[in-house]
Amino acid sequence: MMTLPGRRLMPRALLLLALAAFRRQSLALSSVHDVHGGSTGCRFTERMFADGHGPWGLGGRATVAVRADVRALHDSEVSSSTALSVHRLRDYFDFAVAVASFTAGSADVDERTLCARNFSAPSSDADAFYGEFHALDADSELHVNTTFHPATSGLQVVLLVPCWKQKSESFGYPVSTTEFVTYPMVDPLLHVDATISFRNPYGFLPALLFGLFPFNAIGMQYFLLVVLLLATGESASWFFTYKMLNTTGQKVCCPFPVMVIVSTIVKITAGMVARVATTLICLGYGIVRPSLSWPEVFVVSGLGLCYFVAVGSLEISQIVNRSDGDARPPAVWEFLVVVTNLCFGGWIFTSLALTRKNLAAFGQTAKLRMYACLSHVLSAYVLISFLLMATEGAVYSGSIMMDWQHIWLIWAANRLLMFSILVVVTILWRPRATSLLYAQMDQVPSQELDTPRSNAFGIELTRRIESAADSPIAASAKPSAEAHGRDAL
Repeated sequence: MMTLPGRRLMPRALLLLALAAFRRQSLALSSVHDVHGGSTGCRFTERMFADGHGPWGLGGRATVAVRADVRALHDSEVSSSTALSVHRLRDYFDFAVAVASFTAGSADVDERTLCARNFSAPSSDADAFYGEFHALDADSELHVNTTFHPATSGLQVVLLVPCWKQKSESFGYPVSTTEFVTYPMVDPLLHVDATISFRNPYGFLPALLFGLFPFNAIGMQYFLLVVLLLATGESASWFFTYKMLNTTGQKVCCPFPVMVIVSTIVKITAGMVARVATTLICLGYGIVRPSLSWPEVFVVSGLGLCYFVAVGSLEISQIVNRSDGDARPPAVWEFLVVVTNLCFGGWIFTSLALTRKNLAAFGQTAKLRMYACLSHVLSAYVLISFLLMATEGAVYSGSIMMDWQHIWLIWAANRLLMFSILVVVTILWRPRATSLLYAQMDQVPSQELDTPRSNAFGIELTRRIESAADSPIAASAKPSAEAHGRDAL
């Protein structure tokens, strides 16, 4: 019997241990995996949606792709002069690489006997399994490029397995001579440069994390993002509009330049969305309760539409007047805008007061602090806004003498004030680790709470009950809070 220099014996216990250790498995918190360097095989898994059957009816292709360049390690790349390598063993063994992508539980796959599988034979589970088998030459590089479209949602598995087979029984090694088997040793045989990607119908985000994608931030934070984008778009559009008018000498009206119309629409929309967002926050949406009633949605939408029409008419009229050298706005449209703002303001502060009262009665101290801070900010905003409005009115009426060259300071102050309030509200309602907890759960009071000034700041979170904002606050508020605490326990 011929001997192999540096050959290692393979007890059966070591076979089983190494067989379990040779695979590198990644449980998908990313969808694109890279492998570079020496390897004894790779195994990657990820839960995916089926091809063309994404969540909530989303279509698109689901793809498991393997792009790999595989070659045998050179003798100089192995760990020692006695370590196993393809070059040292090629006189005694044939080597190959099996690559398989399949849906666990749907395909009839035994990973331990993957190397012995007949990949070219027709299979009844073709929709759940795709594999390729490539002979490996010691002196050449193997290029693997496979694509698998899973027909069934579930755990998708990718295997890249080195295989070997003894050339002759006369060599006496405990390795099959009739079929390829999995190479079980710890010493790496292959150098692998591979990229394995799992793409769902909607993109690369793992299916286990998809549910967190649209809900990781509460709806109110998306609303605030829209407000910020609109405010930024308004500033940018007016800057380029003024630059265009300054450079070209184009008249402001009439007809109105396209940039003037676009900038005006963005400005009106930003103001409307900001007021609607503030109203929703004060109604408790996203923090105190997860949804609004239809009457509230109807009234908020109606007020927003009235504001859009009134401010739109006022802005157009002001542009016409300013182009003629008159800084004063039309009184009728100015009055309608003031009335609309008063309606928004009245509803905002009434809702804010009720929300704070409810939170205090039900012991929601963490949320109460947020709304108390918001109340102070809005009060300061209204006070400063009123002073600016009064100053502007006094200037227009002639009660305060102000050089026309400085009137723009009042307009700029209004914009700066709006920007400041957006920044503050955005900071208060920024996405945090507790955002979803605040939105979906209620605080269990650590002691009986009757007033907003309680010192009980401990937070214990439990699944949401019926929102406090949806219940009238009466003399029974205290027993209700106690019942809530008992239910949570």
